[in-house]
Amino acid sequence: MTLPDAARLDDYRFQMGHDAGNLAMVLDQLTDVMNAVALHTVHCRVERGPRQGEPPLDLAQLLDILQSAKGLVQESLLRLRGKGE
Repeated sequence: MTLPDAARLDDYRFQMGHDAGNLAMVLDQLTDVMNAVALHTVHCRVERGPRQGEPPLDLAQLLDILQSAKGLVQESLLRLRGKGE
């Protein structure tokens, strides 16, 4: 983990508690990765065939997996926040 990431994690842990802070950090990291993959899908397109102009299936599947993981983290974070109130 880089130094700015460590400071951001410390901030999240201070604001939300240890476990919720960890999940918030993971949520940020998943969002960053999803943005990078989405940017790649703009530049990497199928050149021929019925899917011409669309992103490759592996990238589309990767974005779906990341979105599912992000949803699970969001759900867990909301449940943790609900228990703390």
